[in-house]
Amino acid sequence: MAELKAGDLLENRYRIEAPIAKGGMSTVYRCLDVRLGRLVAAKVMHEHYVEDPVFRQRFQREARSMAQLSHPCLVGVYDFSADGDEVFLVMELITGGTLRELLAERGPMPPHAAVAVMRQVLTGLAVAHDAGMIHRDLKPDNVLIHSDHSVKLADFGLVRAASAAQATSAQIVGTVSYLSPEQVSGEELTPASDVYSAGIVLFELLTGTTPFEGSSQIAHAYARLDQDVPAPSSRIAGVPPLIDELVGTATTRYPEERFANAEEFLHALEDVAAELALPAFKVPVPQNAAAHRASESMVAPIGPTDLLTTNIPREQDATEVFGTEVIDAPAGAEDATEIVPGTPAHNPHETQALFPDFQEESQDDPGEPWPESEQAYRSTAPETSVMPPVAGPTPAYSPAAYPPAHTPAPSPEYQQPAAQGNGGQDYIKPTSNRSGWKFAIWMILVALLTGAIAIGAWWFGSGRYGEIPQVLGLDQVEATAMVQDAGFSTIVEQEYSNEPADQVIGTRPEVGSKAVKGNNITLLVSQGQPTVPNVPPSRTIDDVTAALQQVTLSVASQQQEYDNDVPVGQVIATDPKAGTVVPANSQVRLKISKGPAPVKIPSVRGESAEQARKKLESAGLKVTESQEFSADEEAGDAFATEPPAGTAVPRDSSVTLKISTAIKIPDVEGMSQQEAERVLAEAGVIVSEVSRSDSYSGDRPDEVARVWPSPGTLVDPATAQVRMELVGEVKIPNVLNKKLGDAIQILEDAGFEVDASSGNNAARVYSQSPRGGSAPPGSTITLKVIGG
Repeated sequence: MAELKAGDLLENRYRIEAPIAKGGMSTVYRCLDVRLGRLVAAKVMHEHYVEDPVFRQRFQREARSMAQLSHPCLVGVYDFSADGDEVFLVMELITGGTLRELLAERGPMPPHAAVAVMRQVLTGLAVAHDAGMIHRDLKPDNVLIHSDHSVKLADFGLVRAASAAQATSAQIVGTVSYLSPEQVSGEELTPASDVYSAGIVLFELLTGTTPFEGSSQIAHAYARLDQDVPAPSSRIAGVPPLIDELVGTATTRYPEERFANAEEFLHALEDVAAELALPAFKVPVPQNAAAHRASESMVAPIGPTDLLTTNIPREQDATEVFGTEVIDAPAGAEDATEIVPGTPAHNPHETQALFPDFQEESQDDPGEPWPESEQAYRSTAPETSVMPPVAGPTPAYSPAAYPPAHTPAPSPEYQQPAAQGNGGQDYIKPTSNRSGWKFAIWMILVALLTGAIAIGAWWFGSGRYGEIPQVLGLDQVEATAMVQDAGFSTIVEQEYSNEPADQVIGTRPEVGSKAVKGNNITLLVSQGQPTVPNVPPSRTIDDVTAALQQVTLSVASQQQEYDNDVPVGQVIATDPKAGTVVPANSQVRLKISKGPAPVKIPSVRGESAEQARKKLESAGLKVTESQEFSADEEAGDAFATEPPAGTAVPRDSSVTLKISTAIKIPDVEGMSQQEAERVLAEAGVIVSEVSRSDSYSGDRPDEVARVWPSPGTLVDPATAQVRMELVGEVKIPNVLNKKLGDAIQILEDAGFEVDASSGNNAARVYSQSPRGGSAPPGSTITLKVIGG
């Protein structure tokens, strides 16, 4: 449906007169209930949110919560509809301003004024507590001051049933400065949580400040977990000890030690007021409320509204009331002031409903001043409700901040309504020399110009600004709704944090600050705790540090380690390792490569050259071979390395493998000299000397008795030679009964000479001398034969 305009009807009952304020989620209109003939405020959800279940549920929750409560200290709700094209809430039309505006105008309140405000606030809050509800967002912005000086509690959009008020760290709901400790820590909420917030409000009324601050919104919220609310008298002079104790009891960190609910707090407040004999006080209406500035330029339509307008403001003589506009008359028109019959002359204070979504404000008379007789209050009132830390004497309240009330005198041009004939709706028009229609055109132009100037002044003054609502702890959808409802657009930035994913952890500008309506507000949304990123391919310290900073992490320290694959000075890994979930803004350690780890050269002595090479290469070494003589290892076997075994060297270092060239003297004892020399030659050994040994005997004269060096000795190939010793004596063969020819051959083969008595080789030997034993080779054996 298109945007509503003046004259449109909601459900054929509520006629739109004029828009009051517009937010991101809804627009508030001043309406006339044509059925009951009364002015109301209609809060209408924007059409693009009507089908959104999250926004619709929030809207319905606010309507139901307010409809269940009825009390003069609470904003009343009359109707709710979600059946047609429009979803809207019809409420009591509240005029005046907010408690925040009153503090901003006049500074901190003396005790009797603060008690007068809190008496009505706690009364309304007690009604909610009795109904089993917890407000959860009590603050001066949600305390409204009506034009009749009554105080009303508003904004039940965050209300929850006490039986279901389980606050968790994932859902911190409320305004930072006024949160209770249990709202921050995630404990179960009770009415005592509202008591804490009410105590903070009382503290702010008395001092003009809230008790805590922090470097960030989260730090500000968590400050109340570790710190007690200070006594108001420590911030400003003139606060009685009983008031200090009242605030202290309401704001203790432990819920069980506070007043159990608003009713108990109210009883204690009344007891303190009675004990201190505090005077009664009428709460003033803010003079510089935004709602008043907006309503001054709004012209009400002619019609049934006329019956409901009251309290026509009367100005100086040179003014004219035309509709709802008060404008300066042109020069020379002092006698031309008139009130056109049938024109509504309404109270501008009844043209604006105040809703926390829009932070609109209104104006009324200044109320009663602080009593001049209270000498404890010095004239040092601050200009705003937020007081900076004061160096030197403690500030006090300022009675001058509350000047006497002013009621404008009736304008002489106004006449009494006619008593007869028109029900009192027509007014007597004074005589004028001017042409009526020319004067009317002139006044219309002046009214339009004045209205444009008033609207422009309001818009460029405070009307164009809105306060960024408290959205910390809400999920993205609900936070977006609240910010848009306050009249802003939203953009979202994801940030790593220790809060659960999708929870709002901050805004830019910060929550509570002012910004031009329609501007973008950045919602900082948690994407949960970060994970340690993978080490980038470059593995440089700078690149790894940059990757960590992108997820809020930093480098705590660097640990040098050996690594066989990562070059010296580059990052091997992180501790915790990549992929580990860690707290936001935490630190990690870097493992920096010192290059390959040192290698201890293994022992390869006695192993074959092939085995030794494989063993060294497996240890990460580069191998070169060197052929050298070793008296300890045979040829072809490793006998040492250079550097020696056991030495630690860098990986990939070169190591010389020493291979033995030694020759092992073969065993040739018992062989013939010829065979022995052949075997030795094959082994690379030459016979340098041959001799006979008197100590050995054998079967043949060329039998090798021994060699030196002895068999098995390893010798240098360059000098591989041996001395050979043959047997010194040979066993004398027994040749008896053998033919002489055979006997001679046997004895000669044994190295002996033969002396035979006959030369007939067929003769048989019957005598041998010597017979048996041994004799040196070349000895003569004498044989005797027969026959032949």
